[in-house]
Amino acid sequence: MTQRNDAARPDPYDGYRDTFDRITPLDVAAMLRVLWHGKWLVLCVLLFTTGVTGYYAFRMAQPQYTAVATSHLGGTDDATSGMAAPQDRDETALNTAAALVTSDPVLTRVVAALDLLADPEFNRYLTPTKPFSPNALRTQLRHWLAGTTEQPPDEAAILDKTIQNLRRALTVTRQADTYILHITAQSHDADKAVTLANTTAALYLTHMEAAQRQKQVTTEALLQARVTDLRAELAQQDAQAAAIIASAQIQGDIALDALTAQVLAADQDLSEARNALRALEVAPDSGSARNTAEIAQLREKINEIAALKDRRSAQLSVQSEGHAALQQIALQTEATRLVYQSYLAQLQENRMQQGLGTAAGLRITPATEGAYAGPQKMLLLTIATVLGTMLGIFAVVIRHMTRKGFIDASSLHDATGLPVLAQFSRRALRDFNKGGRALATRPQTGLSQAGRRLHTALALTQQGSSAKVILSTSSTAGEGKTHHALLLARTLGMSGKRVVLIGADTCDPLLQSLLGAGPFLAAQHSWTHGALATHCENLGADVLVIPDMTDRHAPLLPDALTLKLDSLRKSYDHIIIDAPPVMAAPEALLFARQSDAIIYAVRWSKTPRDMVQRGLEALRDIGHPATGLVLSHINLRRMRQWSNDPCLSALHAAQTL
Repeated sequence: MTQRNDAARPDPYDGYRDTFDRITPLDVAAMLRVLWHGKWLVLCVLLFTTGVTGYYAFRMAQPQYTAVATSHLGGTDDATSGMAAPQDRDETALNTAAALVTSDPVLTRVVAALDLLADPEFNRYLTPTKPFSPNALRTQLRHWLAGTTEQPPDEAAILDKTIQNLRRALTVTRQADTYILHITAQSHDADKAVTLANTTAALYLTHMEAAQRQKQVTTEALLQARVTDLRAELAQQDAQAAAIIASAQIQGDIALDALTAQVLAADQDLSEARNALRALEVAPDSGSARNTAEIAQLREKINEIAALKDRRSAQLSVQSEGHAALQQIALQTEATRLVYQSYLAQLQENRMQQGLGTAAGLRITPATEGAYAGPQKMLLLTIATVLGTMLGIFAVVIRHMTRKGFIDASSLHDATGLPVLAQFSRRALRDFNKGGRALATRPQTGLSQAGRRLHTALALTQQGSSAKVILSTSSTAGEGKTHHALLLARTLGMSGKRVVLIGADTCDPLLQSLLGAGPFLAAQHSWTHGALATHCENLGADVLVIPDMTDRHAPLLPDALTLKLDSLRKSYDHIIIDAPPVMAAPEALLFARQSDAIIYAVRWSKTPRDMVQRGLEALRDIGHPATGLVLSHINLRRMRQWSNDPCLSALHAAQTL
């Protein structure tokens, strides 16, 4: 047997596996951590929604009460008469009867009976409209779009609007497979709701009974007229039958049969006589006197028989026609009598039904007490709680997804590929707000430790270990680049190095606030006229300030800058340049080309990622990429909350920023 070496054969699916994108697993712990750290936002939104809903439910919303009156659509059986009042059993008819409860005729009676035109709850025209209420604004907008002006409503319009408001306050439902109606009335007052329900039910039944009585009266008039016409028609048909009998002297059926028999007998006698005549005419003795006499006698007899037959046939024809006409009239009379009896029975039934209906009071179960219907305060609060929680979670998710900056050093390193030299919190840079006193602090303060940490991290890099010209820049203003330049200059100056700090960003007021107005102007004069640099004791370094472009007569030329920095290289061990932002001023790229190391500042959770990438790309385009990054102005508490780095809390740098 030949053994197959399956291990040596390539798997046809290996190539497809390499092209598949790996699906990132869902980090449930990170999601829960984000929600937990956003709990205060969720709580604030929850308190806001529940507070607004509670204020509406307990303060603004008016209570609503409902009352239910029960009505029976049809009458009950009358035990005394043994008859039952007719009841509509058609589903469509029952639904139509239920819809008639809120019809205009019934509601007009309710409005008149309860004087609802004087009730502000239903006649809204009695309440003055506020100028900026939604109804007033909607009305003004409608008139503005239509190009009309508001006219005061007339009585018909007020009545129609009151009926509409009353119709909205009433609800009619029919219990399935029954003739029972539930009339529910809603009002701000419990007693008013009871009155509305009972009055509507009573007036509805009154309206239905009046309509039924009117229908019965109209039906009786129609039936009575029809019965009278049919009675006259019967009398006329009887008179016609009597006239036919009298004119034709119509006999009975026996006499008619006898007359028919006589006609048949005469016809038979006539046939026999004619046969006998033919026999005599062909007899052997024809022509004889006797034969001739017999023939004459037989012919006379034939004439008599024919005359008798004609008389009997005429009588039979007259009798037959009279019998046919009489029979037709009898049929018509019978049909008319049946119709007459039917209409007469309906007329009698209609008369008997009048007054047999059950009284309206016996067909109503009145409402006795109004029940509280709303607002459902606990339900509203529950919905507000759920909705507030969902909105809070949604706000937390949106806030987390729309952050435009970097949250921690790991994400910054992953996005740029550059090392993060140091991380400075807001608390560590807060001492710079003291002005000149910030530099006169003890060596063990937070600023001193931050400066040493930045210098150590820079020295560990390949470029920073031998760098003499160190540039501090950023993408935009306010990212902490001046702080970093000052910290680095102070650390190197306090270590005995000859250090000069060049302030090239005159838009940042931090350097002027630390030096003071006099030394700052002197430092500008030193750069412009080539004088000795201004020495700052607290900083431990000399300071040069490049004047603003509007204050110089000549632009900053690359050759002049190169000569200036070459001369400074001979006099100082380190040159720290506080350059303007890369994306704001092109001079930053001039300084970058003369630098040995570049420190790039990124503000925590503020500087957009695209802006950082564009700034770093601009430095790479000129052949002087950034040496390292500094994450500045960190909010430690939020950093621990928002960061997904599980090792963040264990980092010493994050603990002592």
